[in-house]
Amino acid sequence: MKSKIICLMIGACLFVTQAPIVFAQTSLHSWAAVQAIAADERLTVKQKDGQTVEGKMIEATDSNLAISRGNKVVNIPRDSIQQIHHSTGKAAKGKWAAIGAGIGAGAGAGIGFTKYSSTRDDYEIYPVMGFIIGAGSGAVAGLAFGASRRKRELIYVAP
Repeated sequence: MKSKIICLMIGACLFVTQAPIVFAQTSLHSWAAVQAIAADERLTVKQKDGQTVEGKMIEATDSNLAISRGNKVVNIPRDSIQQIHHSTGKAAKGKWAAIGAGIGAGAGAGIGFTKYSSTRDDYEIYPVMGFIIGAGSGAVAGLAFGASRRKRELIYVAP
């Protein structure tokens, strides 16, 4: 008798913990979520042929999704869409550029100090140039990384 109760309790716990996952999966197949996105919101559309298109939302009809890429309007048929992600938030380019500059400056100065030797002429230039070059290249890398960091939420998956 105790084993039946324990089995029922384990089964009930598994059902309760898996139910939100099942309900979340069914809501991802709703085209109404795409139609509810406001105009000028950033979308990333992955098509069934593997191509990815990024742009700003114009409108979503029952059979078509229209987004703008620069000055160009791209119409994507609904039946060719595999997934749609909604990107929100601002890219923190300045923050990541500063972090990259700091890391690059430290690494560059460290590499410059490995070349430092008081027995050579112009030995003091290596750490300084390593610091400058490292800070510049780190800032560029941080800027590129920060430009790609946005919150992406999956809003639609083709059934």
